[in-house]
Amino acid sequence: MLDYGKRILIALIIAACIGLLFLGGSVGHAEEYRTMEQWVWPTDGVITDHYGTREGSHKGIDIAAELDSNIVAVDEGIISKSYYSNTYGNVVFIEHGNYETVYAHLNKRFVEEGQTIEKGQPIGTMGNTGRSRGVHLHFEVHEKEWTFEKENSLDPLLVLNIDDMSTKAAIPVQGSNIEDKFITHHVSSGETLWSISQEYGTSIEELKSMNHLSKDTIFSDQLLIVSHKEDAKTKDVILSNH
Repeated sequence: MLDYGKRILIALIIAACIGLLFLGGSVGHAEEYRTMEQWVWPTDGVITDHYGTREGSHKGIDIAAELDSNIVAVDEGIISKSYYSNTYGNVVFIEHGNYETVYAHLNKRFVEEGQTIEKGQPIGTMGNTGRSRGVHLHFEVHEKEWTFEKENSLDPLLVLNIDDMSTKAAIPVQGSNIEDKFITHHVSSGETLWSISQEYGTSIEELKSMNHLSKDTIFSDQLLIVSHKEDAKTKDVILSNH
């Protein structure tokens, strides 16, 4: 009887330890992401390219706006690099504790390596320097630190606070307005790629292909291409002949 009681006591102690372990882990995880949600957006504009496009080689997002639009630090930190690169053009790297952010293709840089920076402080202006096609900010987020292989990269849209997003997603169309050639859809809260594909008679894979999406994640007020206008006309002709 005594041994049975000891077994129950030991089991209860082990269960309590496991519970504390999981509780401690969940508190740390929530705190980590609570801090990241306090980040501000680096600029206002139109998202013209997403993380993971170009066969997975695009390790950030592109935000387009007017030349010399202000670029700001998403959070307080220390300038780890500020220089001119043949690929990044004028580029600034900022260390934020366990993360490092990258701001590329700037027209001007306002900061120097080793400088302490505040959240929201201007660090430069938007430009078209380096290997760039058009005025935009290329923005990257890396866990711990940036490396040449970029194996620590994260999708910025999963890190930044989407509720504070002042940008709207779109895919650029060279030489014309996007809505001149495509039928588009503004995503509403609660919609999914599946529901949108059902509404427009297409497939999830086609939507992802047309919008260069590497994942099924979409965001409220995002602008999606759902079909080419010429394809829609052809479909209407086929349906009217049946």
